Amino acid sequence: MSSEIPHLKERLAEAARYALMRRLLPAIRHNLAGTLQPIGMMSAMLDRRIKAAVPDMAQLAKNTQALGTLSREAAATSLNLMTWLAPKDNELIAVNSAVEESLGLMATELSFRGFSLDNQATGAVAKLPKGMLRSVFTASLIALTDTFEKPAGVVIGVEGEAGDTRLRITVEADASNELLVLGNRMPTYRCLQWSDVQALADAEGVHIEYAPDSVQLKYSGVSAVVCGQ
Repeated sequence: MSSEIPHLKERLAEAARYALMRRLLPAIRHNLAGTLQPIGMMSAMLDRRIKAAVPDMAQLAKNTQALGTLSREAAATSLNLMTWLAPKDNELIAVNSAVEESLGLMATELSFRGFSLDNQATGAVAKLPKGMLRSVFTASLIALTDTFEKPAGVVIGVEGEAGDTRLRITVEADASNELLVLGNRMPTYRCLQWSDVQALADAEGVHIEYAPDSVQLKYSGVSAVVCGQ
């Protein structure tokens, strides 16, 4: 029986990753559409200008160059978003950058549900594995906010030193958002449970402590480093 426990943990982590991806897919799709929209608009404008009786070749050249720039940016953004679905590596990434990326992905949905975001981790220079931040942090954010039905503020903070980094997410009641709420929409997939977060945390070597209004992630892996040290 004991030999089956590691295999069971792997399966639980796999199921949790699937549940997380199902929740993230609408946000990923929304971000992809937003990236591609300027390209469509620029293409339509180019088409009109090319069909003009006397095309302005200088302006067309500028528009073509701009279209190329937009295309390269869209390709880079799309590739980065796709790595959420199929990570290529588990490289170290700055905590502030990873937190900002996760919040950016979830910002629209959280805003519609009445949550305001206060990111106090912008100065965190410690580096942690990308997989841990993208999976455990993002799942913790979703699982915690899934338990709230009223407008609230989400505060993200980080503390600790090299090899002992702690991320904390706290939800505080915020009645000032009440008029902005479009309704606490039902999730596109099931709510994330703490058992899902725990399975991901076990797989990534993260210790989590959660309460009704907060969750703390503690990572003590040897691969945690601080920039400049």
